[in-house]
Amino acid sequence: MPLPSIPYTRWRGSKLYLNFPIPADLRPRFKTGKGSERTHIVEALGTGDPADGRRLARERAAWWELEFAKLRRGHRAELPSTIRKARELRESMAYAVAKGCEDSTEAAFSMAEAEAQRIEEEAGADAAQQFYDLATKPERLTLLEALGKLCESPDLTEGTKDKRRQQVAELLQFLKVSDCLPEHVTEERAAAYVDWLNAGPLGYSTKQDRLSGLHTVWKFLQRRRQVPHGVSPWVNHELTGRKKAGAGAGEAKRGWTSAEVLKLFRAPDGDRVTHYSRPLFRELYVLGFCTGMRLDEIVSLRPLAMDAIPGGYLLKVEASKTEAGLRSLPVLHPAAVEVLRRRLEAQPDPSASLFPECRPGGPDNKLSWHVQKAMGRDRDRLGFGSEVDFHSTRRTFMTLMENAPVNPVHVQRYVGHRVPTLMFSVYSDGASLESLRKVAELVHYGNEVEAEFRKAAGLEVEAAPAA
Repeated sequence: MPLPSIPYTRWRGSKLYLNFPIPADLRPRFKTGKGSERTHIVEALGTGDPADGRRLARERAAWWELEFAKLRRGHRAELPSTIRKARELRESMAYAVAKGCEDSTEAAFSMAEAEAQRIEEEAGADAAQQFYDLATKPERLTLLEALGKLCESPDLTEGTKDKRRQQVAELLQFLKVSDCLPEHVTEERAAAYVDWLNAGPLGYSTKQDRLSGLHTVWKFLQRRRQVPHGVSPWVNHELTGRKKAGAGAGEAKRGWTSAEVLKLFRAPDGDRVTHYSRPLFRELYVLGFCTGMRLDEIVSLRPLAMDAIPGGYLLKVEASKTEAGLRSLPVLHPAAVEVLRRRLEAQPDPSASLFPECRPGGPDNKLSWHVQKAMGRDRDRLGFGSEVDFHSTRRTFMTLMENAPVNPVHVQRYVGHRVPTLMFSVYSDGASLESLRKVAELVHYGNEVEAEFRKAAGLEVEAAPAA
């Protein structure tokens, strides 16, 4: 079936992209990495749904029309060379002030004024003021300078640092500057940036994360006395989109009920609207329910980290969010064992993921990034509330074990929880394989649910015992 044609869009696989023409007179201002002129604005719309794509394309086209109008009125992008020149003058001025050389300081001010006048004629008063402030205030940190100092903190992970860099880079791109002082980001400009975010395809949580990251940069600027205490243009904004439960709304997270598991597994295969499919989702859910493993732990499994044992496999978890999560656990549930067997058979590369269709993404480049979002969208389509997610399989597993005749310390070792007592966390070498096998042998969710697990794994469904 041919994909529908939608104005100002084009298809890339199953995803829609904005394809909006740039007016010929403005193309010299839109260059490719090789220096040639762009003819179209191409942006991912983040959807493969024609109705959503049509709406998003209209919104983005209207936004770009406004941007083109601004450019024609003289709101030009600031040239990176002006930033370099401003920084050179900053350094010269700082050196002259430190040496107490008034003539050199006055000369630097004169050069800054002359350059600002030239920029005003070429790019407008706003760009000229921006240059002059950068050049004549060497004691002030620019956003990129503040970001660099913030990222020197050993308390930040590399993933968090990358997120902050991306957030500041996107803001500067929106402002059409290469760098700026904090006061250049006025409340009006911050509100315009939020309007731009709301007009795009991003979800509520993603937009909230953008503003939260920028607010963190401003709090750092406050601590460095670069902006007044309590001043941040990134608070009290209204974001569009459905607010997730984890963002402070909705019900608390919980485990799955048996009825919900049956509904989840009995959904038809044909409703595929993403790169991923429901058969894949079911395989992941089977492993989640039967092992209590986190999603990233599952999709990061490699053949090298699997050993055959009587009745199943011994898995070595190599990627986990905690130190306690780096563990070995036996998997004995027939459906989970069959999923692993088939995946192992289909993966010729022992060092590659058992789930090669899971592409890495996000600030930490996790293999679970994209598939986790796809599974969330799929649960939304099936009508599940935000109180259940993939991590709820782990909660369900823990509830099952809580009601089973098994040592709770062995369960904590099995799922990768930190054992709370000093005796077990410091002086113990951990649970034996035999102890962990006892945990794995107790996984059973009732005949109806177990039948769905077997179907998802491609096993024959055992006949129910006669009444």
